[in-house]
Amino acid sequence: MAGDISSLGIGSGVLTSDVIDQLKASDEARIIDPIDRKIDTNNQKQQSYDLLSSYMNTLKGSTFALSNDTLFDNKTVDVNGAAEVSVDAGANVESFTLETVTLAKKDITKFGALSSKTAPIASAAGVLNLDINGTTYNINYDTTTTLESLAQSITDIAGTAIDASILETSAGQFSLVVSSKETGANQAITITDTTDGVTGTGSLDPALFDTTVTDGYQKIQNSVDAVFKYNGITTTRSTNDINDLILGVNITLTQEGDFSNVTINQDTQNIVDEMQLFVDNYNTLMTNLNDMTAFDKETGALGIFQGDSFVNGLKRDMSAIVTSRFGTDNGSLMDYGIEIDRYGVMSLDSSVLTSKLDSDSASVKTFFTGGTDANGNSVTGFFTNFDDSMKQYTSFGGLLTNFDNGLTKDAENLASSRERAQASIDTRYEIMTTQFIAYDAMISRLNSSFSSLQMMIDAAANPSN
Repeated sequence: MAGDISSLGIGSGVLTSDVIDQLKASDEARIIDPIDRKIDTNNQKQQSYDLLSSYMNTLKGSTFALSNDTLFDNKTVDVNGAAEVSVDAGANVESFTLETVTLAKKDITKFGALSSKTAPIASAAGVLNLDINGTTYNINYDTTTTLESLAQSITDIAGTAIDASILETSAGQFSLVVSSKETGANQAITITDTTDGVTGTGSLDPALFDTTVTDGYQKIQNSVDAVFKYNGITTTRSTNDINDLILGVNITLTQEGDFSNVTINQDTQNIVDEMQLFVDNYNTLMTNLNDMTAFDKETGALGIFQGDSFVNGLKRDMSAIVTSRFGTDNGSLMDYGIEIDRYGVMSLDSSVLTSKLDSDSASVKTFFTGGTDANGNSVTGFFTNFDDSMKQYTSFGGLLTNFDNGLTKDAENLASSRERAQASIDTRYEIMTTQFIAYDAMISRLNSSFSSLQMMIDAAANPSN
């Protein structure tokens, strides 16, 4: 067939492959090109849908945040003093005073000084007993034990409760220091040696024991509880980090004698910031919706979704919701600092919202999230209602998903239509090529016969030749 096509037109000089190519290109321009344009438009719509879906979900995030009453539970904490205070969202606490009388402390006990930390420290085997908070840790030693290995044994055996370290108290003088890991009066460490460690004349090197103190072990710091006054009420804790005084309030005492005034207020700035984010997200969505549905009378330019009933309906829904009056008091966003200009652009006067929050935060919360109004009526919040409307579009299987499925189905149908149309054209021109070859052969034979006849005629007309 390939040879026939390449020689097509030799016989006739008319039925050439160029003629077939031109006819086929004309049919493809008439039938395939419109489908390709529709496919290209569908691709643009799917890309625009991805943007639209993203903007809708972003706005949905804002409506959800503003419909959630926990937004109003955040607190600001201002501490005038050395104490550190934080308050969890939702904590029910008012401003308070905090006076630190005594900080909670660890027990720190020092042994006597030795000239070496690697030389043996015992003349015979024995047991050093460390008692803390009702638990006794038995530290075995023998004639090979050094100050270093004794400290390591304490760490290995009692390390969950007691720290052990070697401190060079002066040049060439090393002392073993043990301290409780935790603070509080119940963390006092009691030390005894089963071989007469109290007097320092037993198996351990006498130099380990300080003869100037009763027990032979010098208390550098006694373990004590924290003592503080909360609103003037004396309270004690075993730690300086206190989170069980009031649910959701975390206090760290840092300085003895400190008097801190702790002022707690609602975090109105967080609400204002969330409202501004909503405004920005709404404007982004509406700007893109306007572009997608635009029609320029002067240039004739059309938005990708111009005339699309779903997208136009979505734009109308968004506009209607933000301008609606809502609740038993028939309030609106405009009462809380929201303004919408004649072009549909939204803005926020934060001073209006802040003033509302400062004067009557409960009413703002009720309007935003719902609850019981001043008349005892149960109401749905503005943003709760808005968020429910957004869910109809953005939820799994919602309106946006259905719209996307429609675009995908259209793309599949267009691809199938193009494939069928192209196959039909290809088949038609395969048949036409076969017919042209046959016609060309016929014309070639006719031309050949006519040429012979012409020669006969010419011979008869010119007998002398």
